[in-house]
Amino acid sequence: MNYTGKNETDQLRKVFNAFFENPMTMKEVDVYTGIMRENICRYVMTFRNENRIELIGYRKCSITGHNKVGIYTTNPDLFPKSNQLKMF
Repeated sequence: MNYTGKNETDQLRKVFNAFFENPMTMKEVDVYTGIMRENICRYVMTFRNENRIELIGYRKCSITGHNKVGIYTTNPDLFPKSNQLKMF
């Protein structure tokens, strides 16, 4: 991975580790790490492009109280199993 700037690299690592330790909403990671949700949203996009994060479900956010908020994890052991057959 090539991330620019030490601060961004530190934030990426913190966000990745937070999602790895416990599946959370982006807002929960914001509160847990102190990193702005706007940055977390960008990092989630980066992780998705690298296939390093998965949306594993929805639930009520413990911070905002909103229903059906996406829960993400970077722990491959928690990624949903595909039920599609491999073609090749």
